[in-house]
Amino acid sequence: MKQLATLMLLALLTGCVRNELPVKQSNAKTKVDHLIIKEVFYIGHYWVRDVRQWGFKNNNNNYNDDQYIEIYNPTDEVQYLDNLALCAHAIDPTKVITFAPKDDFVNRYYGINALAYFPGKGKDMPIQPKHSIIVAKYAVDHKAAFEKELEGEDLSMYKGLEAFLDLRKADFEWTNADYDHSGKNNPNVPDLQAIMTRKDQRGNILPSFDLQEVSEHGGIALIKLPWTPEDFAQNYKETKDKPGYLHYITITSSAFADFEAIEIPFADVIDCITICPKSQFQMRPCKLDKGYNAVTDVPFVSIKNIDYPTYSGLALTRRWDGRKFVDDDNTKTDFKVQVASLSRKDDKGNPIK
Repeated sequence: MKQLATLMLLALLTGCVRNELPVKQSNAKTKVDHLIIKEVFYIGHYWVRDVRQWGFKNNNNNYNDDQYIEIYNPTDEVQYLDNLALCAHAIDPTKVITFAPKDDFVNRYYGINALAYFPGKGKDMPIQPKHSIIVAKYAVDHKAAFEKELEGEDLSMYKGLEAFLDLRKADFEWTNADYDHSGKNNPNVPDLQAIMTRKDQRGNILPSFDLQEVSEHGGIALIKLPWTPEDFAQNYKETKDKPGYLHYITITSSAFADFEAIEIPFADVIDCITICPKSQFQMRPCKLDKGYNAVTDVPFVSIKNIDYPTYSGLALTRRWDGRKFVDDDNTKTDFKVQVASLSRKDDKGNPIK
């Protein structure tokens, strides 16, 4: 009987644990008590120039400078973005890497290689209950900006531009006018800040650990900064006397190089998502997320350009169970693929993708 009881106990424990984490399963009564990443739009839109009159074949192209991330407050209280940050995980989930034993951080902390933080002194950046904010790569009218670059050309020869997003009403940009020289940064929209900057020999300001774009194979997290920018700048380097916040990660698998990762304690990760083409998943970057998801099944570079319109305008959007947004710490079940919520609409109100 004792053996049977022991086996039953082990079975119960095994059923409640997956990859060292309790299986989180929300229900209609579950409440989400923190900010969530509600939508991630990263794939962009297709466009094509009709060149058949000159005997050439049309080839679809892709434009993804209209990326954005939506952050939502599902609680009944005002939440604040001050000293929070968006960051990118340092591990590519499409690759299997083998760590030196002391450097395997997957189950120890959230290791990042890029971040941009929200400014503010404590309560300057509120999100009201049941409201969202949009953080864009570039908060501009992307259709108008692209057409301006084509000035003098016959725009009737171009298809797909009508779907490019108008993000002028975004609340923030993760690019920063101080060091983004694309000319697309909107001076009327607040910018997220680099955790640290430096100057080159010409005196130009350059960001360190810069968040440039949302990758189709990586993790994105909303975090609480575990240090001030001043503290980070003074103490990020490892020394003989102190570990520092930036760690050198030794990789023993010969196919991959060593890299560096900034340590974010799990307690400071508010929400995260793992993006990975569905057929390419090889390694879970972090124990906080039990799944992964993507707009595409294969890497975008492997998609035939004739198929670009199929994926154009699609986003990863948080699931709604009828009463609340799903938050089971599993990107596969928490998110679904659908047309981006900020898509332009046609005359009948249908989204243009």
